[in-house]
Amino acid sequence: MSSQGYKHRVGFTRKRERLINPMERTSPLPPSSSLQNQNMPMTESIQLPFIPDEIVVEILSRLPVRSLLKFRCVCKSWLTLISDPYFMKKHLHLSTRSTHLSHHRIILSATTAEFHLKSCSVSSLFNNPSTVSEDLNYPVKNKFRHDGIVGSCNGLLCFAIKGDCVLLWNPSIRVSKKSPPLGNNWRPGCFTAFGLGFDHVTQDYKVVAVFCDPNQFFSECKVKVYSLATNSWRKIQDFPHGFSPYQNSGKFVSGTLNWAANHSVGSSSLWVIVSLDLHKETYREVLPPDYEKEDCSTPTLGVLRGCLCMNYDYKKTHFVVWMMKDYGISESWVKLVTIPYLPNPEDFSYSGPYYISENGEVLLMFEFDLILYDPRDNSFKYPRIESGKGWFDAEVYVETLVSPMKH
Repeated sequence: MSSQGYKHRVGFTRKRERLINPMERTSPLPPSSSLQNQNMPMTESIQLPFIPDEIVVEILSRLPVRSLLKFRCVCKSWLTLISDPYFMKKHLHLSTRSTHLSHHRIILSATTAEFHLKSCSVSSLFNNPSTVSEDLNYPVKNKFRHDGIVGSCNGLLCFAIKGDCVLLWNPSIRVSKKSPPLGNNWRPGCFTAFGLGFDHVTQDYKVVAVFCDPNQFFSECKVKVYSLATNSWRKIQDFPHGFSPYQNSGKFVSGTLNWAANHSVGSSSLWVIVSLDLHKETYREVLPPDYEKEDCSTPTLGVLRGCLCMNYDYKKTHFVVWMMKDYGISESWVKLVTIPYLPNPEDFSYSGPYYISENGEVLLMFEFDLILYDPRDNSFKYPRIESGKGWFDAEVYVETLVSPMKH
């Protein structure tokens, strides 16, 4: 390297370190005349402004994960900062509460024979007619087995693997962890309903597995909880007697996991919502709204804007979404949106909804394609995803620095 090039790189490095470590300021650069005598560019005499550490943290904590992963290589102080648990929590807080969708993405499971996952920006789906997607490298090599998406929580995605274990994966930082096997006595007809959530008291991510064996008369649904902190399953109290979840995944809201379930009463069956408090590990029944039970399909549950939602088909002409604005308070149920079918469905129903924008537009799926419904003018839009078509499953997640390996 030439003497001029070496001195230029040294000057740049010193300036960069002053920006990153403002408390470790070096002595001022020599006057411009001195720099000229050393054959260095005039621009090296420009002094960068002093930036307090607090401002650097505020700036970095608002950046996308992809940028932060690159910035870890800038210097040791930024690597330490971006890896700090406090910074990760601050970035998580800002990302999950962002209303401009810059940190929100949707993962899509393709309907191809091979298990194939793609991801694209939620903001782009709402704002552009065509969206660029990217292929995701699923950590478990299972070419012809489609693992089900259980749910997402703080950037972590949970996948059920053959009903016997789960995978926790943050695709934004490409880190994953596979749980030990459940070890249940599986037989034909058995099924496991999972749910992913976060225990705010112990600061631990938990997966709940409800194992149901319809072959046994009057059998209880056995329940186990996987703790990310201990990397182990343990048994807890059985699912309430006579109740059986029929939706594959529990929905995480306000420290609880909620399942749509059937309650056997004599020869009849009632639809109910069973809630599990993740910290106390106690069950309760959440009352649904007063809805049209006789004219609708069996409801399913979802989450929008951090609130529990209930969805169903009404007379095969409309898809109705209710939202519980204040969790656990039955009077807080409101009918959020009623989406018409165009034309009336034969074999397909809407699935989702996956997201609702600030202006009320709803993202959902119909016949393996994503659609947008705008209740303001009763219109539909069909966002096109480049190099992809036909989706079996979907889940919205937030790009965060949360790692399944650091608990």
